[in-house]
Amino acid sequence: MGLKRKLVKVMAGIARFIQYGDLPTWYYEKKGMKIGKNFCRQGSTKFDITNCWLISFGDNVTVANKVQLLAHDDTMVEELGYRKIGTIKIGNNVFLGASSTILLNTRIGDNAIIAAGSVVTRDIPENCVAAGVPAKVIGKTDEYILKNAKLLKEKHNFDINYSVYGKINDAKKKEMQEILKEDIGFVKIKKFSAEDN
Repeated sequence: MGLKRKLVKVMAGIARFIQYGDLPTWYYEKKGMKIGKNFCRQGSTKFDITNCWLISFGDNVTVANKVQLLAHDDTMVEELGYRKIGTIKIGNNVFLGASSTILLNTRIGDNAIIAAGSVVTRDIPENCVAAGVPAKVIGKTDEYILKNAKLLKEKHNFDINYSVYGKINDAKKKEMQEILKEDIGFVKIKKFSAEDN
């Protein structure tokens, strides 16, 4: 990686910290957190900085907005004088939904989807969709994808120009609002990459 590219990455990390309070991904890596290839991290995410070396991510993982990973539990520090700690292992091809929380001593298997707002307190097997507080398996990943692929053909689809990545304008926003008044739809967006972190 060239000097200019490194500087841009550092500046982006600083901007992210100022905007969201996030520490940059490279900082966690420097402290020992393991991150696989094609890691995508959205804004306002928090990884346990005091124990981040106990956290590992496989390849092709997406961490949505406001996700938090905690590899420690301080509830008994006053009584015992010790912090409880445990590892968190996220497999390959995993999606962690917005505002989900992953707690210590948990494993999330390959090809798993964790729904928004979920709290993972125990292992989630591979190829599963989990949701809730605490998170429970509610289905299989391939079934969820097939269901949505079918919906994609049946529902209204908007091109990328109807997103913040395209040329969204007030007229397109109003059109979207009208079409989606009583139903869902789909909008094409750009794929996030490790370079967006």
